[in-house]
Amino acid sequence: MKRKATSGASQGPEFIVRREAFDRYFDHPLPSSTFFDLVDDGKILAWPQMRGRYYLNRSLKKLGLPTVTKLPEPVRKRSLEDIARLAFTLLDAIVFPAPPWLLTEEAIDATTADHAGRMANQYREKVEACKSIEEKLAYFAGVLDAQLLLEAGQRS
Repeated sequence: MKRKATSGASQGPEFIVRREAFDRYFDHPLPSSTFFDLVDDGKILAWPQMRGRYYLNRSLKKLGLPTVTKLPEPVRKRSLEDIARLAFTLLDAIVFPAPPWLLTEEAIDATTADHAGRMANQYREKVEACKSIEEKLAYFAGVLDAQLLLEAGQRS
């Protein structure tokens, strides 16, 4: 498979992307089997927090391609509520399904992903201590309410 020449700096910010984002770096989109062979070989690095997401610049570097400083479509800055919803998805994707924006976004910047991971670690013990799904959901609602109050306090 022939690589497409791309421009970009040798170092750039990290992005967490879906599989489809890699297609633009090759003349022809990578077949799924080839893509997952590259994942198995360690040339495309999976983001350990969530299935189906991958590190873009780290993977491009391992593939011998130039890294990117920005994506063709800008990555939206996420609110604290968005980050909290992602954090709880990382804790238990069955009880706290992925927020709708995550299903349509091609990329998440590494800062948002790191913030969500740290937030998930902060709340992990409390969520795991909850005995029922109702308790977990009530705890999550309290966290969202607290985030809303914090954001309102920062604006005033």
